[in-house]
Amino acid sequence: MQTQDLNGMMLEYVSEKESYDAFAQKLKVLLSELLDAAGIKYHSIVARTKDSESLYQKVARQPNKYRSLADVHDLTGIRIVTYFHDDVKEAARIIENEFSIDRDQSVDKSTLLDTTEFGYLSVHFIASMNEQRLALSEYGRFKDHTAEIQIRSILQHAWAEIEHDLGYKNPNSVPAEVRRSFSRVAGLLEIADQEFVNIKRQLKQFEEETVRQILEDPHQVRITSDNLNYFIDHSPVINQLDKQLVTSHLMLDSDPQLINELIRMFHYVDIRTYGELIDAVELHSPLAIQCAKVMPNPFLPRQGIGIAYTCMALTIAGNDEHRIDYFFRRFYPELRNVKEIVGQLQTMIQPATLQEKNID
Repeated sequence: MQTQDLNGMMLEYVSEKESYDAFAQKLKVLLSELLDAAGIKYHSIVARTKDSESLYQKVARQPNKYRSLADVHDLTGIRIVTYFHDDVKEAARIIENEFSIDRDQSVDKSTLLDTTEFGYLSVHFIASMNEQRLALSEYGRFKDHTAEIQIRSILQHAWAEIEHDLGYKNPNSVPAEVRRSFSRVAGLLEIADQEFVNIKRQLKQFEEETVRQILEDPHQVRITSDNLNYFIDHSPVINQLDKQLVTSHLMLDSDPQLINELIRMFHYVDIRTYGELIDAVELHSPLAIQCAKVMPNPFLPRQGIGIAYTCMALTIAGNDEHRIDYFFRRFYPELRNVKEIVGQLQTMIQPATLQEKNID
């Protein structure tokens, strides 16, 4: 390629760089939505467009291969890093279903290794928008754009980053002992990657067994920080109360900090088993709803928020001023108008309590 042709290509790229940047961001958002919808948790999705200097060097090295911008397939690049190795395959399946794939340019690089070799190589796709998306106005302008989409597990990513930092490019130029060291590390990482997948499966089995035990005999299962999250996710009683209390359509997952705080609340109101918790929620949910009307939302909209209000309702319904005062000082220390709030709640709770007794 002549210098003037290369310069012309560079000028064309600079003039269209904004379009490639927009394509990269659109792809990042779309891929995150697709992975979220499939329930695939990922560490990161990074989008980038090739900088001009990198493009110039790439084309200059192989001028006969790259005669126009259309020949350069990685002007836009996306890297997806999953937590687990088995999610790499699932993410790859989604991309194959949702995009037009250039099969000749795409490759699962791990298949390039001999069976006697160790190494960590990711899945690479050269992808473009499919016809269905191109028919939509928000995607139509990217008709001629392609992207290189890489998918790696987080351990594969660590391997690739360290390998790149060490400058390990040509195995033949590296001493045999160093190559053996690379192989040992790669083998350990492959084993670790598979073990993490096994641990994930074991935890899922534990979750399913925990839910089964709670459903069969909740009064015999003690509440712990390990199993409370599973219960919140699967309990229709808790989910129904949460929906009544949270007006936002966004219900975030419960987090460890909330779980530990709920455990402390349970101890304070003498709830030890799931049977006791279910009974308390079913009996005092009207009081919990009244508490939510007066008390500012004590947490962000999260699963299990109804349990916190239930503990509050139980405490106030006990009408023990000392316990009520300690409850608010312990769990809501930033509140300044506690007496006013408690007074309003006690006024509202009395009719609700009488209603419950009449029902009984």
